[in-house]
Amino acid sequence: MIDIDRVNKAFDNYVKNYDMNDELIYLKYHHTYRVCKQSKAICKSLNLDEENTKLAYLIAILHDIGRFLQAKVYKTFNDSKSVDHADLGCKILFEEGVIRNFIDDTKYDEIIRKSIYYHNKFEIGECNEIELLHSKIIRDADKIDIIHNVVDIGHIKMNEENVDISPIVREQFDKKMPINYIYKSNKNDAIVTMIAFVFDLNFKYSYNYFRTNKFIDKMLEKLNDKERFKYYIDKAKEYIERMC
Repeated sequence: MIDIDRVNKAFDNYVKNYDMNDELIYLKYHHTYRVCKQSKAICKSLNLDEENTKLAYLIAILHDIGRFLQAKVYKTFNDSKSVDHADLGCKILFEEGVIRNFIDDTKYDEIIRKSIYYHNKFEIGECNEIELLHSKIIRDADKIDIIHNVVDIGHIKMNEENVDISPIVREQFDKKMPINYIYKSNKNDAIVTMIAFVFDLNFKYSYNYFRTNKFIDKMLEKLNDKERFKYYIDKAKEYIERMC
């Protein structure tokens, strides 16, 4: 059985190896616990049993463990300019054995590994049913807090440029698809990519959370050139309403 007290203590002990005065470390520490809260809420909405709820919590607390070393070494959370933080997290946990600080039982290892590995990828790869479920939970919980960080906390900025949104980004958006990061060529593409998070949510809870908290409206409020992004905002709102 997963011991949540042990999980929390192990995470806090791990983070003690890093400087909490570093803004990146501080932000990622608090992001992690907010994602844990969202994961629990998603599990509750799905009526999952205690075992899977605790497993989802454990995955949430571990999903960004690679971010801490990434921030310390590279001074950035930009994977394309440093290292894929999910890959690094899997290496720390399963090659270096850090996972055993959190749980002794090995029976969940493959679920945990795949969920962490796929949480930041464009799409989820080959999984069995339970691996797929937990991969979806952590992806939704993570996206919810990323947008919360943008529109409510403000630690992630929506930086605009006086440039057109790339045609390939518009094309992917019009297909109601999440946008692959390889297509981003400017800051406006990055904003549309965040708006397109709505096309990559998996659970009714997540859509309802976006709607209730007016995430898309708040994103528009953050933008100066509202006319440039209004099309994308309107389509995202329509999609959320349809999925709720």
